[in-house]
Amino acid sequence: MNDLRELLSSRIGMERLNEERSCEFHVQTTNGRRNAVFDLYNRRIKLYGLTPTDLDSPEVAAIVDGLGRAPDLYTKLTIYALPSEDEDWIKRLFVREGVILGYFPNHLHADIWARYAEDERMDAPRDAEHDDIVVMAAQKETQAPFLAEGYKSRIADEADAFLLSDLLRVNFADYPAPLDAATLRTSIAERRNLFRCVFTADGEIVAAASAELDHARSVAEMTDCVTDPDHRGRGLMAYILWCLEKDIAERFDITDVYTLARADEPGMNCVFSKLGYQYTGRLVNNCRMPNGWESMNIWCRAHELRADAPPILL
Repeated sequence: MNDLRELLSSRIGMERLNEERSCEFHVQTTNGRRNAVFDLYNRRIKLYGLTPTDLDSPEVAAIVDGLGRAPDLYTKLTIYALPSEDEDWIKRLFVREGVILGYFPNHLHADIWARYAEDERMDAPRDAEHDDIVVMAAQKETQAPFLAEGYKSRIADEADAFLLSDLLRVNFADYPAPLDAATLRTSIAERRNLFRCVFTADGEIVAAASAELDHARSVAEMTDCVTDPDHRGRGLMAYILWCLEKDIAERFDITDVYTLARADEPGMNCVFSKLGYQYTGRLVNNCRMPNGWESMNIWCRAHELRADAPPILL
C-alpha cells in the first residue's frame, strides 16, 4: 500500500490526492504512457487505453494490487480497454460491464472492465428492476424532438455560469462533480463542456445539459441533464440533447456520443432511447448520488450506427 500511495502522490501530489474530488494522472505501461483518473469522491480509479498485457507493468500492477488495501482511496477499478479477448480479462478477475461505441480515436470501441474491493460495492440488488427500465425504454419509438411554445434555447456562454450553477445545485442535493459557478465558467471557457440551455420567454433558465468534450479521442459524454420540476414533461431535455449533438458535430466534428444515465430513473433512459441511443451496458455502483451508490446505464449513439438499429443488451 505504501508503494501505491507513493505512486499516486508522485503523479497527483499529496494535497490533491487527499482533498480533490477528481485528479487526472498517467501511468507507464509496457505499451506506453496511459491516462488515468483518480476519483476520491466516488472511491474509484479509471485507466484508459489498456490491454491485458499492460496489467503486468509495475505501475498498473501497483494499482490493481492496491485495490482493497486502501479503501479510503478507492474500492472500484474501471478500465476503458482497447478491444481484446474477453478471456484475458476474466482470468485477471475483471467483470465486463459494457462497451462505449466509438470511444477511442478512429471510432474504436472501448470495452469497460471492472474489479471491486468489497462485496458491498459489487452487489447490485436492483439489477432486475434496472433491466426492466432498460427494456421499457428500448421499446420507445425514435422521435425527433421540438421546442415547446413559450421557450427559447441557445448555447451557454461564460456569463451563464451563475445561472447554470443555481439550476444544478437546486435540483441536485448531491452530485459526482463540482457545480460551483467558477468551475462551470472554466469548463466553458476551456471548451471542456458545451452547455445548452432552455429559457422561458422572460429569461428564466429552466433546463440545461452539456456535452463533456474529449477532443483527443473525438468523443463526447452527454451529461449535467437538469430540468426545473415545474417545467418537466414538455420535451425540453430531449430538445437540448438533440441540439447538442448538432452543435458539437458542427463546431468540433464530434459525432460519437454517449451518456451514463442513472439506472433507476426511467425518464432519462427513455429520453435517450427515443433519441436513437442504444443501451450498451451498466456501470454497477459507479457514483455517489443522493440515494447512495448508484448504477449508471450506458447509452451510445455512434456515427456509423442507424438510429433504428436494435439495442445491444449485454
